Amino acid sequence: MWREVSYWTRVHTARPSRYRQLLAAVHARRPRTIVEIGAHNGRNAQRMIETAALFADPREIHYHGFDLFEMLTEAELVKEFSLRPPSRAEVQQRLERTGANIHLHQGYSRDTLKAWRPGNGANHPIDFLFIDGGHSLETIASDWQDLAPRITADTTVVLDDYYPGAEPEVQQVGCRQLVESLDRAAFEIEILPAEDRFRKDWGVLRVQMVRVRRRPPLAR
Repeated sequence: MWREVSYWTRVHTARPSRYRQLLAAVHARRPRTIVEIGAHNGRNAQRMIETAALFADPREIHYHGFDLFEMLTEAELVKEFSLRPPSRAEVQQRLERTGANIHLHQGYSRDTLKAWRPGNGANHPIDFLFIDGGHSLETIASDWQDLAPRITADTTVVLDDYYPGAEPEVQQVGCRQLVESLDRAAFEIEILPAEDRFRKDWGVLRVQMVRVRRRPPLAR
């Protein structure tokens, strides 16, 4: 019982508020395999793993996190509209405390995702996928293209950084263009309602998340 109470405490105290929806989506899916593009400091990963562990022994949970970690350059920091992550070793140490199987993949996702094949830790089906890596249109499209073949009707996908505003500053970043390009006949798409707002020099940045599910094939 205390684990459920702890979970709801994490949900209601999650900041920014849209991350409450992320944990609720993990809670609903009860994943054994979690893949996160953009592991950053590991805090979201830790919360997702702890939520999944409400329904399974942590030793049965596999987490795959992709990030540049200390490889991130200043130029890429600006291009990807991103935040500087800690080192891979620091994130590994944080996540190993959960008791789950932790697999961190360091490098550019356009390279590491292509190299991620069955036989090197990728032979588990993806139950839950959180895409929150580089924010440029090019990077998000590349991540989706590499992961789409592994998304099944049983996979819950959450994408961060959906910018609903019309400001010029957000037109070339975020997942909105990708989401709008998806085939509605193939995917169920839900723009989650919680919206976080951040004051910037140019105005207010509004951010939401999007949940995507592949529709099951039609029965013949």
